[in-house]
Formats: sequence, C-alpha cells, structure tokens
Amino acid sequence: MKGPVPPPYTRRMAALDASLPLPAPIDMEGPAVRDAQNIADRIAADEAAADEARQAYQADGLPAIEADDVAGAILKPGELLHAMHTSALLEEAPLIDEPAQPRGGTLYLTSQRLVHTATELTEVPLPDIEEMAVALERLVLIRRRDGADLALEVDQPRLLRVQLAAAIAAERSRKQP
Repeated sequence: MKGPVPPPYTRRMAALDASLPLPAPIDMEGPAVRDAQNIADRIAADEAAADEARQAYQADGLPAIEADDVAGAILKPGELLHAMHTSALLEEAPLIDEPAQPRGGTLYLTSQRLVHTATELTEVPLPDIEEMAVALERLVLIRRRDGADLALEVDQPRLLRVQLAAAIAAERSRKQP
C-alpha cells in the first residue's frame, strides 16, 4: 500500500464539525436504571419486612388476623387466618402436554393450609410443602412432597416465605406431643 491508511470507521472532521457541541451524555437516570433502582428498593423493603416478621414471630408467634368474607367462608372449624396476599398469581406445573395457566386471585395462609381463591380454588396443606425458594422480585417457588411445583407471584415474596415457614413450624409443633 502507498501512503498512510486512516483508521477504519473514522472520517475527517471539517472545521464546522469541530465547532459543533458534542452530544450530551446519556443521563444515568434512564428508564432501565430507574426501573432497576425501583426493583432494588422493593426487594430491600421486602427483606426488611421479612426480617421484622421473623423476629416478631420468634418472639410472639404467628399472629391471627381477622378474616374477610371470602376467608371466613373457606376457613375450617378451628382454623386461623395468618396472612392474606391480594393480587396473587398462582401457576401450577402443567400436565405433560398442557400449557401452564396462571390464575389471579387472593392467597390466604391459614394455620393448616395455603389457599388460593380464583376461578377455581387451590389448596395446599402445610405438611405437603417440602421446599420453598424466592426468585427474582415477586416469585415464590414451592415444591410439594408429591413432586408437584407451584409458582406464586406476589408482592413481598420474602415476607410470604417467612410467613409460610412460621405457619409450617407452628403446624409441626401442634402435631408433635
């Protein structure tokens, strides 16, 4: 080759180009960063509520709350309502060739079961819950003893996990002599 080769992807600047202002840097508070900060704030608030609940349950036990009309209709004799989560999505692991169908409704945690009211009622007895995990910002994943999986999308999933763990522990202690 003859003569110097300019670096690729560059062009010579004219005097007019050099006098124009440079583009302003992208604001650090763009939508993605703002959304990430909001998610982080919600997770931090959920963690704080879960820690506070854990300490309260260890000191005073799991509180019973007053049932609304729906909870009053589904409670069995002697069963207490411990928590209620509105706008909860429940998704059960589908059968082999069926698509998963999440259902929106209200989630009730009682002294004996986890109940989701929607177009159909879903009940999970507390002793059937084998394992729980929180995923992302709104998901609680539940493995049942029979191997079936549930996914619950709720506000404050970490708090729900603490409530479930406390209810399961209370149920176990009632059944043991």
